[in-house]
Amino acid sequence: MVKFTTSLVFALTAIAANAVPLEKRISQTISASTQQWVAACNKAGGAEQCSNISVNAFTTLLAAAGPCDQQNSADAMVDLAKQLNNDPDMIKFAQIFAQQPRNTPTGESVQYCQQAPKNVELDGLFQCQFQGAKQDTFVGGVKVGSPGTMPFGQSSPLSPAGSCPANPTGPIPDGQQLSDITQDPGLANVKGSSSGSATPPAEASSAPVAASSAPAAASSAPATASTAPVASAVSSATAASTAAAAPPASTCSATKKRGAMKKRISQDTTAAATPWEDACTKAGGKDKCNPIAVTAFGTLLAAADPCAQQDSADAMIDLAKQLNNDADMIRLAQIFAQQPRNSPTSQAVLYCQKAPKNTELQGLFQCQFQGASQDTFVGGLKVGSPGTIPFGQTTPLSPAGSCPANPSGPIPDGKQLGDITQQPKAAGGAGSAAPPASSGTTGSDNSEDGECA
Repeated sequence: MVKFTTSLVFALTAIAANAVPLEKRISQTISASTQQWVAACNKAGGAEQCSNISVNAFTTLLAAAGPCDQQNSADAMVDLAKQLNNDPDMIKFAQIFAQQPRNTPTGESVQYCQQAPKNVELDGLFQCQFQGAKQDTFVGGVKVGSPGTMPFGQSSPLSPAGSCPANPTGPIPDGQQLSDITQDPGLANVKGSSSGSATPPAEASSAPVAASSAPAAASSAPATASTAPVASAVSSATAASTAAAAPPASTCSATKKRGAMKKRISQDTTAAATPWEDACTKAGGKDKCNPIAVTAFGTLLAAADPCAQQDSADAMIDLAKQLNNDADMIRLAQIFAQQPRNSPTSQAVLYCQKAPKNTELQGLFQCQFQGASQDTFVGGLKVGSPGTIPFGQTTPLSPAGSCPANPSGPIPDGKQLGDITQQPKAAGGAGSAAPPASSGTTGSDNSEDGECA
């Protein structure tokens, strides 16, 4: 028995000493990749559309995303820029985003999209690779020269390998943001393209979005069952992006009345999952934390399924149980499950109608925002209709818009429940309630939801 154990130790030592680092994950803080575009978009008047498109975009950098998802998101960025007077900063940062390296789950290069972009401003652009990735082997062990290993429209391998037009000297440092390295999308380096004049020089006035709105931990797709949550994040965010917000108010008739029932109520969705992600990182969740958090805050967008938020809270608790039943992770997942969702029409948002997987979430449901109509739900449904009463209850909520963490009623528009209470179930009733909103419009967009006449 002793001889067997000694032999095994020597064998494992030999394997470790000669191991090829093909399984090295290379990741980044994906939310940082769109911060400068979001800042430019907000400055240009993009309002809620900026956040929706941004969330969809940075999730395409996760390892589980499709090869063309990143380019499709860059196209959506450019589409919105064109609606906002061809904003040059937005176009420039979309072009840089299109070249940001994607996460690699294996330390190999990531395949290139093999279709043309929708917008000519993106012609000839493709992602750089990270320096730590093998430049002669792509994910799946695919060798250079095989389909997907050369950028669309090119017939020979890249030289230097891992480069892109914005960084033509080669790949960029692991985890770095291309926008921190250069503000030039490198259109002059695009082969056989006249897109070099597509974007006028941008002023240096665009500031990055505050770091507090971004998830704290670096992201990558977890080695285990995290592919599904990642895909869910992309799906939820894509749906939200597809259900784009109204055109800028400047395109509408100045005499057209704004209906109160068309007021959008939104929030900084990333802030809703950041406390849980911080607790997860502290508990040792490593690269499993960020994909679950990304999925989670995507479920607060207006287009998400009524049960997507609860499903994400279940995923949060599943991981907490793997990490010694971490109490902070469970508590913050319970609070997240009660965070109000965005409302596209200032009507209350429907409740999930199924039981949660984990008993820790039983009886929990989201609060509503104070600016939402509490007697009418999205789609014009009246209280008492399916989905307007929380699962397991038979009578309408009283007070309307309340939740176990805030039992006195709805919370101020745009606020995070975690900033109001740290307890998933209030012990003192009204004493734990949210303070009244000063104007009822915080975090809201009063523009019409729909086309202008």
